Amino acid sequence: MTVKIKIKRNGCFEEYDVPENITVLDALNYINKTYNKNIQFRASCRAGQCGSCAMTINNEPKLACKTKVKDGMKIEPLEGFNVIKDLIVDRSPYYKKLHNLRNYLQQNVDEEEKITPNDIKDLKSIRGCIDCLSCLSKCPARKFSEYPGPTLIRQLARFAYDPRDEGNREEEAYFENIYNCTTCGKCVEVCPKEIDIVHNAVEKFRAQLFKKGLYLKNHLIVRENVLKGNRSVVKEDTPLLEDESVKDEYIVENEKMRVAFFTGCLVDYRLQDVGKSAIRVLNAHGVSVIIPKNQICCGSPFLRTGQKDVADKLKKHNLEIFNNLDVDAVVTICAGCGSTLKNDYCEKEFKVMDITEVLNAVGLMEYSPLDVKITYHDPCHLRRGQKIYIEPRNILKNIPNLEFIEMEIPDQCCGAGGGVRSGKPEVSSAIGKRKAKMVYDTDADYVITVCPFCEYHIRDSLTKFKEENDLKKDIKVMNIVSLLDKVITDNKKNKIKIK
Repeated sequence: MTVKIKIKRNGCFEEYDVPENITVLDALNYINKTYNKNIQFRASCRAGQCGSCAMTINNEPKLACKTKVKDGMKIEPLEGFNVIKDLIVDRSPYYKKLHNLRNYLQQNVDEEEKITPNDIKDLKSIRGCIDCLSCLSKCPARKFSEYPGPTLIRQLARFAYDPRDEGNREEEAYFENIYNCTTCGKCVEVCPKEIDIVHNAVEKFRAQLFKKGLYLKNHLIVRENVLKGNRSVVKEDTPLLEDESVKDEYIVENEKMRVAFFTGCLVDYRLQDVGKSAIRVLNAHGVSVIIPKNQICCGSPFLRTGQKDVADKLKKHNLEIFNNLDVDAVVTICAGCGSTLKNDYCEKEFKVMDITEVLNAVGLMEYSPLDVKITYHDPCHLRRGQKIYIEPRNILKNIPNLEFIEMEIPDQCCGAGGGVRSGKPEVSSAIGKRKAKMVYDTDADYVITVCPFCEYHIRDSLTKFKEENDLKKDIKVMNIVSLLDKVITDNKKNKIKIK
């Protein structure tokens, strides 16, 4: 049995029949031998240890020696690099940059510093890189700004964690634009060695920078906001949790699940209607909602920007509240909050669920038809931070008459995360512009997401893109709960009175 695969050469795809159940590397050798071709590619160890055979396979960076061929597979050179020939890319800029970062232990030979088991633990978490450059090929910050890329920041962090190294790695990282990283996690997703560069390198490294006074001024504004009002944004209208029409609990008959609602900063202070829609939607699906009014910021903006001292205080406060509730789960409608509660609240005694998880778990309703065309944006902290991407699509595909169109790269970062929107707005804007083009290419009426930060940033990006390209169509951005609120039947909605 054979399968057909396509190889990109000189800007065009060539199609070949190759035996099934073999690796891409074996397929390339087979093509060269059987069809008398001379496709150029790199390979060495054939065991996933050297990283030299990395290439783009079905739009994602993969090791050719570890990836099995599939019918219709497309094989291209690694993205983000100049192509030398066929599947070989020019790696020399990477090696030059690595050399400039002094990729060696800087140490006074007359003074011997000992390394402890704890130091080794920190170092071990970010070692194991095989220089496949997969992370560099997909990094949005590298693509749209002066950012060297994940593995180069990882190298600097590796030496910064080593007490024997006497270089000022924090200052180097600052001037290499470590704050350009959106912490989207794409580098972690594509790493064949599963190195968690985001948490173990970028975020932990930023904490060291912050202690040394190497931070962005705008991040201190966000810090001041939370120190004054326990929220990362300032109060404008009446917050959701201070609204007299919002009760402490919304209990339904024939309860399927009981949840505590973690609102997050933007829903509480800016997007109150989204919060009210969430309550109505949950109740309509048979979910009772408890709303602790003394909850505060989850701490995500501060964990991402290295301000761990603030994040720890916020976490302690929220744990004291939510650990003592008798609920089945804590529900979030913000991808950033959900990822933080799930991954950074290690001491939690409660289950955390995104609202799309809850709705799928209790069973979807029969929704009213809606004649609109929509596309969906995967928030990074939902798609990669929580591994949730099927659930929202399942909900959208269950709405009658709704036309759902996937954009080119639905899970590409919009540019809002990691403190980049506040700290490096020009970088955030550049990444957002690419996302806006993808959205407009679908000709959708709405772009749906499950993250208030993405919602704000994509809305701004679409407005700028429309003006710059003299477009007439407005594409609206909407949280998935706002969309569901529209298609839940009136007799269900009337049971939940929220002004």
